[in-house]
Amino acid sequence: MKNLSSKPIDGTVYFWGEWEAPSKATPTGKKSPLPKFIFEPCYTLTVPNKVANTDPFVFGKQFYYCICKQGHYPSLRDLDKGSLIIFGSHKDSSYILDTLFVVKGWRDYKISEIPILKTEYNDVFYVASLVPMNNTSAVQCKITIEDKNETGICLPTSGDDESDNKPVKNVEIYRIYEAMMYDDVKGTDGIFSFAPCHPEPEGRSGFTRPAIEMSYISQGLNQGIKIINGKAADKVWNDITTEVLNKGLNLMIETALPKKCTNQVKQQ
Repeated sequence: MKNLSSKPIDGTVYFWGEWEAPSKATPTGKKSPLPKFIFEPCYTLTVPNKVANTDPFVFGKQFYYCICKQGHYPSLRDLDKGSLIIFGSHKDSSYILDTLFVVKGWRDYKISEIPILKTEYNDVFYVASLVPMNNTSAVQCKITIEDKNETGICLPTSGDDESDNKPVKNVEIYRIYEAMMYDDVKGTDGIFSFAPCHPEPEGRSGFTRPAIEMSYISQGLNQGIKIINGKAADKVWNDITTEVLNKGLNLMIETALPKKCTNQVKQQ
């Protein structure tokens, strides 16, 4: 989508997103700014042990969020419908956006139940996001502290970068969140999930992620979460979406699911 009043346009798009399964990499020919490669994702039905999982999953007609930081922050296992999750990272003193995720619903699950979830979700999400969690060992808390809501925050022994997407010992229940998509709210003023993108051909050489400069978004938080209280989700969504569009980017509201890998593409 080019703006909020336009109709969605089919075509090839380029976006920043996590993908831990195999992919085909094509050099952009640039040294700066990033990215240096454009990745075309694919998947295999056999998932090696100790492979990281993809989270959030922003492929197909339905986005999902299933574990990232949930083991460390209990509040992330108790989000309400309509909650807004701002996925991104800190770079050069700015917060750069990957995905704006609006919660539509969820399913609580245990790690031991992952094999039976195969019939409930598409193959790509299952093998790229769920199976890797069942193929790795749970991490141990180093220390537990109390947050403002008096719930225990589990600080991992090995650092957030290594254990964000792993199950945590003594945490039994996690949540698979389904995103509110454009098709769920079209024709209304409802807010929906998206990833900033560029269409073909502009996006072919890569582009920088949009820096979001809002007073309620921490510009210096490298890891962890920040709960925004006292702000209506639709107001925050409109502020961020307007800034993304003003930077000349489009809104990616769905994609085709990645296809199975050919024999030439191997898991790294």
